[in-house]
Amino acid sequence: MRLKLLLAYLGTGYSGWQIQEKPSPPPTIQGELEAALRVLAGTPVRAHASGRTDAGVHAHGQVAHCDVPAAKARLPWRRSLNALLPPAIRVLTVEPAPPDFHARKDALRKTYVYQFWQERGFVPPQLTPFVWNCGPLDVQSMRAALPHLLGEQDFAGLQNAGTDMESTTRHVIAAALDIAPPCEFYPPHAPMLRLSVTANGFLKQMVRNMAGLLAACGQRKIHPHSIPALLAARDRQALPSVTAPAGGLALARVEYP
Repeated sequence: MRLKLLLAYLGTGYSGWQIQEKPSPPPTIQGELEAALRVLAGTPVRAHASGRTDAGVHAHGQVAHCDVPAAKARLPWRRSLNALLPPAIRVLTVEPAPPDFHARKDALRKTYVYQFWQERGFVPPQLTPFVWNCGPLDVQSMRAALPHLLGEQDFAGLQNAGTDMESTTRHVIAAALDIAPPCEFYPPHAPMLRLSVTANGFLKQMVRNMAGLLAACGQRKIHPHSIPALLAARDRQALPSVTAPAGGLALARVEYP
């Protein structure tokens, strides 16, 4: 029996989604989930995600599928899994899926969000794991850069090394930069910014490189109009901007037919 799971997790302290084949493997989201599934199913269970989030990256809406014995179909899977999983990983929903459903191959588009904290004076501890404390940014300059990152194009320049891909062309469907209202509990402070990006797929650390590029525009180190030429080089080394820290990034939503 195939199950479709919707997961949320705090990526801090985990070496990403994927299990690492090492003598003493570091903790991963997949490893924790499969350990809980094995207890409930009474047999090893492989969990397949919509994508591999990197070390330190969070998720609001990661999707995974797995196959469990039909005899276990009536188990209260969500409650039982959450009883076994660490508090940093929660199963939001569990539902039966068609036997040919695949969390990664069937995904139409994904949305990631990245959060920038602008106030230099302090970072609220409740937000520290979820933001990049990058300082003041020029929002208008960042928004002027967004149209250059839309559409179907070769994003090899935004891909970090480590994964071989047949194609580095992706279709970025939407990208927006929103300003969060200042929190009423804190002294007057610069507002947090949230970048949201939706695409039919992403390259390795593509959104983090996109966030770093936009921050460089917001710091007036890069002019927005220079982005097409930087991407045309198809070389990460041609980008004069950093890869944004993992903690600011979260997989927000995965959409299916």
